Amino acid sequence: MSESIFGRLQAAIPDFKPRPQQQQMSDFIAMQMARPPQQRIAVVEAPTGVGKTLAYLSGTIESAINNKKTLVISTATVNLQQQLIQKDLPQFSAALAQPIRFVQVKGRRRYLCPSKLSQLATAPEQQTLDIDIDAKYQQALHMAAAKQMLSEWDQERWDGDRDSRRDKVSADLWNQISTDSEGCAGKSCSFYLRCPYYKLRREMVSAQVVVANHDLILSDADLGGGLVLPNPEEVLFVFDEAHNLPRKALDHAAKALNFMQLYQTTETADSVLKKIPSALAFRQHDFGYMLSELRRDLPAVISHLQQMETILQSDGLVHDLLEKRISEPRIFWNSPLVNALLIPCQNLLQRANNIYKHYSVLAKWIKEGLEKTQLSNKVGEALLPQVGTVQNIFGYLIDFMALFLEPDQEDRPPNVRWLSVDQFAKQQTLVIHAGPMTAAYFLDRSLWTRAFGVVLTSATLRGMGLFHRFRMDCGLHRFDEQHFLAVPSPFKYNDQATLNLPAMQYLPNEQQQQWRREVVTRLKEVIDTSEATLVLFTSREVMEAVYRQLPAEISRLVLIQGDTLSPKNMVQRHIRQVEAGHGSIIFGMDRFAEGVDLPGNLCTHVIITKLPFPVFTRPIEQAKQEWIIRRGGQPFTALSLPAVSVKLIQACGRLLRKETDSGRITILDRRLLTKGYGKQLLAHLPDYRLVR
Repeated sequence: MSESIFGRLQAAIPDFKPRPQQQQMSDFIAMQMARPPQQRIAVVEAPTGVGKTLAYLSGTIESAINNKKTLVISTATVNLQQQLIQKDLPQFSAALAQPIRFVQVKGRRRYLCPSKLSQLATAPEQQTLDIDIDAKYQQALHMAAAKQMLSEWDQERWDGDRDSRRDKVSADLWNQISTDSEGCAGKSCSFYLRCPYYKLRREMVSAQVVVANHDLILSDADLGGGLVLPNPEEVLFVFDEAHNLPRKALDHAAKALNFMQLYQTTETADSVLKKIPSALAFRQHDFGYMLSELRRDLPAVISHLQQMETILQSDGLVHDLLEKRISEPRIFWNSPLVNALLIPCQNLLQRANNIYKHYSVLAKWIKEGLEKTQLSNKVGEALLPQVGTVQNIFGYLIDFMALFLEPDQEDRPPNVRWLSVDQFAKQQTLVIHAGPMTAAYFLDRSLWTRAFGVVLTSATLRGMGLFHRFRMDCGLHRFDEQHFLAVPSPFKYNDQATLNLPAMQYLPNEQQQQWRREVVTRLKEVIDTSEATLVLFTSREVMEAVYRQLPAEISRLVLIQGDTLSPKNMVQRHIRQVEAGHGSIIFGMDRFAEGVDLPGNLCTHVIITKLPFPVFTRPIEQAKQEWIIRRGGQPFTALSLPAVSVKLIQACGRLLRKETDSGRITILDRRLLTKGYGKQLLAHLPDYRLVR
């Protein structure tokens, strides 16, 4: 089928010519999707220029349609989602014998809840004396904004999507006018038919292709699947920009206990409890025992939290954390601190289970009351989000405790526990974190063993020429090499680009000050002020110091990350300057080393000041290094080298975006020439023409 699709695309799109690599990728994916259940996994590294979007669409669409599954395409960036919805999918659909229906889906919190907005916009102003002047002023601003937004939505001048607003909506205000599944009355809500989220859900039911992002899919998977998207069993997933997936999955798998948030939620739970007898009078015979249990459990939660805080604050480690002498210290199973926390944690877990169970029942009764009109919409819609918040936070606390209280075992990676200090509701609060060392189990359990089929693709999935690290991090170790493909590039790197390695005198990691001065000298030599240049740094401090020492004829052309412009606006201004016939230079860090698309003369010189070695400062990363050492391995070889290989290939990849592009790459780090691993890194870069 893919050959006929490519033929139709060629006829429909000017200048489109299917590449052999694109056809190879499409055929490989189609072959993997024809395998038996739980074997439909395709992992494809496809360099820039292959045209991977049309390759994976043509490789999956037949399998999805014939098996009546939803094709869900997940990306890491908004730019790629917009490109899929506005360009790639319309072109692809037009080339099919039967056009397909497609829709973009975001998390429920990205959409307005009309019921909550209406409540805020029409609420009487609070006259209580205990609200301070600042809070009163903020409340007045929020009410005024809410009235404006309600009017715009009501008159259909705004669709209720947060991302489509031209003005900036504060996180605090948006939290008040959006909701999650527990706080939503669903079909019983008076705004159900016009609700932006449910309008989207109705569109999604009839869509064959859904465009989402990694965070949404991982959140849905974390909650068991099927809440926002269809159940994984009914989905053929495509993860584009899949190199981001393991890190994002780790963030979702980790949980935290935030003291201030729990105190606040317990207050909300107590406040809701006072309203329940009158609001749910029609169920009064059912909840006598429940109310007495909750009146016992809620104060007990406060008591257990205070006991835990006392234990923590008497520890020297926590004292150093609060004094900002250290940040994110790890705490260890069988340490005196964790041992002291175990009993109050187990007691807290017991109360949390009770509270979660009872508030789930209350939410169910409120929804039933709304459906059967035993409860007014005004009361039910105001009460449900509060009950939902309590249910959510205590459910999350139960998940945290499952990680925190799981004993370490010798034969498998232990969970990681650490502390931090965060701001919550304008106050400083202690937070305890717990998370798995790897997201492999989470991804395998929640997605790979359940999904109808999975495609994972990116321009950079291999480190040092191997899929090994990506395979382990993603929990794909049971899939053999038949499931993995590295597609060759369509670019003629040797003809299109030179890789320049000036003879640097100093090493960035050993002689930093001298190296920094040498970078300034080299930039003066290699930058052509009439060109479009991208200069990549690994440190903001170094980037700003180098910028300050440049001569005016160069510095006046520089757009520097972190200055007045956002990265998106920096790119737009850079494009305007180049298109007007002027030189332009971008100074950027990680954000510009991947995902920035500057084809043709918009970027003809990429300068990499230093090898982008990852700095493993996060507690989970440190724990992973220790685990590798305990198992007799070397963290540098197992973690650092594959990571820097991927990052270096991504950074160099900013130069050639199309087969007609050309230019040069300059790397100002002599370790590529003097260290053994430098030669290995060079060997795994594309075949650029080397200039020493």
